[in-house]
Amino acid sequence: MRLEIKPSLVWKRLGMPEAPADASFRADFDDAYGRACGTLEPRFTTRRLAVNRVGADGVVFEGGARFASADLCRLLEGADAAVFFAATVGDQLDGLIEEFYGQADVFKMTVADAVGSVAAEGLIARVHADVRAEARANAEVVSRRISPGFGDFALTDQPQVLEMAGGADVGIHLTENCMMVPRKSVTAVVAVKGK
Repeated sequence: MRLEIKPSLVWKRLGMPEAPADASFRADFDDAYGRACGTLEPRFTTRRLAVNRVGADGVVFEGGARFASADLCRLLEGADAAVFFAATVGDQLDGLIEEFYGQADVFKMTVADAVGSVAAEGLIARVHADVRAEARANAEVVSRRISPGFGDFALTDQPQVLEMAGGADVGIHLTENCMMVPRKSVTAVVAVKGK
């Protein structure tokens, strides 16, 4: 899958005007932006699981996985299934960010990080759109997505979400603090309901 990262979205992520007056500043942006885009290796996986039960004590999926999040329960109320996503733009970007850090080039490091954020957001949005299209073809509707760390959907649920999505298949793993590696990776859950 190829991602097109618009420079305007990266400037917006940086909170800066798209056309700064300083030419050398723009040249540094162009260099970091081009190199960062060249590192992107977008990969994703999705897995659909039946929702067995949603109750006051949480939601239970096929296979017995359980989450206590009230926010997740609200999302899945009345759902037949859920789709778990895991997506990453790859680990080469992390290496480039470390290279800029080692050079003490904070601006280029920040640009590369912003490229990764825009890319990860774009990738997960495309995956979500694909899941929606498939559901629509089956007379189903798909909800908004929710990720560990949102509301009461605890970040400590990340290992189970990543496993259920099959994140290891696309090279995502977790630190002991439940942070994803590569850094620009995303997990999410959506509800699937019949029309």
